Amino acid sequence: MNPALRARWAELEPLFDRALDLASDAREAFLREEVTDPQLRELLAGLLAGDRSEGFLDADDASRACRLLDDADDASPGSIGPYRLIRLLGEGGSGSVYLAERDSDGYTHRVALKLLRVGLRDPAEQARFRRERRILARLTHPSIARLHDGGFTAEGVPWFALDYIEGQPLTRWCDERRLGLRARLALLVAVCRAVAYAHRALIVHRDLKPANILVDQDGRPHLLDFGIAKLLDASERGEDTRTALRRLTPAYAAPEQFTGGTVTTATDVYALGVLLHELATGLRPVASADGEARTASTAFDAQADRDTIARARDTHARALSRALRGDLDTIVATAVAADPQRRYGSADALADDIERHLRQQPIHARRASARYRLGKFLARHRVATVAAVLVLASVALGVAATLRESHAARQAAAAAARAAERADAVKTFTLELFAGVTPDESRGRVVSARELLERGEARMAEVLDRQPQLRSELSAALAGAWRQLGALDRADALAERALAAADDGERRHAALLELGAVRSAQGRFDEAERALRAASAEATGAAARSEADVRLAELLAEAGRPQEAAQLIDATIGIDRRDPAGADRLARDLAALGSIRFRSGDLPVAEQALRESLALTRRSRPQAHTETARRTHDLAVVLLQKGDAAEAATLLQEALQTRVALLGERHPDVAQSRFNLAVARQRLGDSGTAESLYREALAMQREQLGPAHPDVAATLNSLAMLAWQRDDVDAAIAYMGEALTTARAAYGDAHPTVATMLGNLAAFERVSGRLDEAERDQRAALEIAQAALGERHYLVGVARTGLGGALVEQGRLDTAIEAYRDGLTILEAGLGGAHADVAQARAAYAEALQQAGRVDEARAAAAAARAAATAALPAGHPRRARIELAALRLDAAADGCAALHAELPGLVAALGSGGHALRSDRASALLLQARCLREAGQDAAAAEALAQADAALAVMRYVPRRLRAERAAL
Repeated sequence: MNPALRARWAELEPLFDRALDLASDAREAFLREEVTDPQLRELLAGLLAGDRSEGFLDADDASRACRLLDDADDASPGSIGPYRLIRLLGEGGSGSVYLAERDSDGYTHRVALKLLRVGLRDPAEQARFRRERRILARLTHPSIARLHDGGFTAEGVPWFALDYIEGQPLTRWCDERRLGLRARLALLVAVCRAVAYAHRALIVHRDLKPANILVDQDGRPHLLDFGIAKLLDASERGEDTRTALRRLTPAYAAPEQFTGGTVTTATDVYALGVLLHELATGLRPVASADGEARTASTAFDAQADRDTIARARDTHARALSRALRGDLDTIVATAVAADPQRRYGSADALADDIERHLRQQPIHARRASARYRLGKFLARHRVATVAAVLVLASVALGVAATLRESHAARQAAAAAARAAERADAVKTFTLELFAGVTPDESRGRVVSARELLERGEARMAEVLDRQPQLRSELSAALAGAWRQLGALDRADALAERALAAADDGERRHAALLELGAVRSAQGRFDEAERALRAASAEATGAAARSEADVRLAELLAEAGRPQEAAQLIDATIGIDRRDPAGADRLARDLAALGSIRFRSGDLPVAEQALRESLALTRRSRPQAHTETARRTHDLAVVLLQKGDAAEAATLLQEALQTRVALLGERHPDVAQSRFNLAVARQRLGDSGTAESLYREALAMQREQLGPAHPDVAATLNSLAMLAWQRDDVDAAIAYMGEALTTARAAYGDAHPTVATMLGNLAAFERVSGRLDEAERDQRAALEIAQAALGERHYLVGVARTGLGGALVEQGRLDTAIEAYRDGLTILEAGLGGAHADVAQARAAYAEALQQAGRVDEARAAAAAARAAATAALPAGHPRRARIELAALRLDAAADGCAALHAELPGLVAALGSGGHALRSDRASALLLQARCLREAGQDAAAAEALAQADAALAVMRYVPRRLRAERAAL
């Protein structure tokens, strides 16, 4: 190193940092005006001349490779740090990218290792590299390539290891799959959210382009090269903040990057706008005479190859042109505005407007006229608006029909007159309810389905003063609508009002049924039971009593009283089987029996009941019908639990197609079918399709049901579980946090669903080594379940066994064993001894006993767990395999491996496709296999099994206590 440079480095470093933030033409002025010392100016000029404005992390552009002071000798492929280079992935003027594996302490982990072709022997260069490495290491997001390691070779050549992403550039991935416009927009939303995350960490990318956004085989985008950004730290850099290294790709660069202006988060927003334009039209924006980009639709319409571009988006030119006009033109124009102040204020704001456009909601970037907002309302709520009108009309028709049927012939004329009067009241009510949708009334403001229901409540008192019977029916109908929207407090008040206004047995029966449904949804099971028992006792006729008893049986099962539920539903089935007119009721009863037996873990009976229910429904309704779709769907859910995901997926696809044909794309039942089809695809290993289906269901649920609905929480919970299965624990925890927030908004803080999700979160925290947080959240889950359900509900048992798992990892074995024992007592009472959940909890209990040295008790518990799993789950099911493994470990410890050789390969295979959820079990099975093979003298096969186990362990963020001990023993 130049001695003068070394001597004055303390003065040079801050000047060097400031100069790097400037455009090349501004650097000369900086040198003249800010650096008055001639020697310091000369040294700084030499450093800047070597930089050439290119970022260290770019291996794409050989023409702009930078060399700072001394070029290092070429580094030979072989090993770099702890990594073994496998093959060259790419090469450019500034460096090379290799596929590499970490080969340290027997662990294997694949990365993309970037090796730069510059020698960094000077403090300036090495400090700069370390800064970039620290910046990148702060980013932990599922759509941002993560930095794992970095350093220097002996020759001073810098390297770093990042996530190895097998994928294609964003635009190519979309084009090769002929992805439609909506799917492209949804993909860009995910990119925007990742960029927004980095911005919240005070990091600007400043070179966003398709080559820096790879989409993997599951359809998830991954952003590369965030490491060349500088923290936007106003406390260190002042308000005039710029990125550290001037680097840009002209086609995607914002105007301020060419003029030396301030580079901010708005610079990335501009690039995202260019990407949006390109994804939508196949073109990049072209500036007009005033410097602003032409609209996307104008640019597309001017192309000679419009048809080719449209076909790549699975549409035709005229349809694509229409789709671009209006909101999309506005969104793109706002994102790529020449003035940064006129762009979206954040990447999140851009993503929000794209999502609003996809949901047919008014976008924030466009001034909203009354006509514009009304048009958006009608487009968004076609199904909901028509459904609301039909519901109200059906109330009027039902009133007339009920009165006609309930009066004797001599009262027919009077009944018809009353029915006509009440039908006219409903007509008036309906017209006034929807009057506010017009622009004159709403003044351009969006009128949501929720507001329509609020208007209905307000207008009832005015319109129906002299119709108390109709008020009861409308109150019950509105209560049901609010319940389905997740607004349980509103629903509860209306159900109470319906009951108070009921003036005869039929209306009281309907009000009691709705009140029971609302209280059940609230988790107020005792009050729900009282309402439903009253509905059954006061029912007039077999059909009404049967309906109340079925609902009561389902409630009892949900409340953790499966024996009572089974007795009641069996009695109801017996009555309806003997009634020649009871075929439809029998089909409903059998479906309820299937649900109840499913909940208690009796899957064979559940399957048999649902198959008979479906057959009866198809016989009575040979054409496509919503009830047929519902029972097909329910049977598929049971098959999923049994492990028959293939047949389940076929049935769910059938149910989905029927529901779409009958209800349209945006109905909540369609979202439910997409949700469970996602579960099936997830079980079949198709995580990419599963995630897409979950996201589609989530978008539909948020649109149709609102953001704080229980179904939204359930889908977020499933996305969390999917992320966990795919080894993305950070994303799993983030999704679960969002699910919890949603569940609390829907149910309040003390609902059983909140307890369940807290338990799931605790499990994620435990596998990531956050043991104190895991215990805290598991204890909170237990307290909520106890308060909401009482001490003997099976969910309390689930929470207690979860607490046992958290305590085992902390080494608090005696307390853990006590928690397991108490939890198992509750689970067996609520679910029976042959339930899969009971078997799994008992296997975990056996492991705790083994770690505590209580081997005989452990073997007894493991044997009981294995027997229960054999009864509850088919051979080869992953859950059954992990339970059997616990027994085999204990057998090997006591009796040696002689009897295990035949079983272990099958267990390893069954545990091989479960992602993170089963990785520790698979690693344990492989370690046991290695041990047994070694005992049998098969050293080569033992070494191979051990290597596979180590590969599984290497990618685990936290290795559990038991696994650490098993590995140490080998």
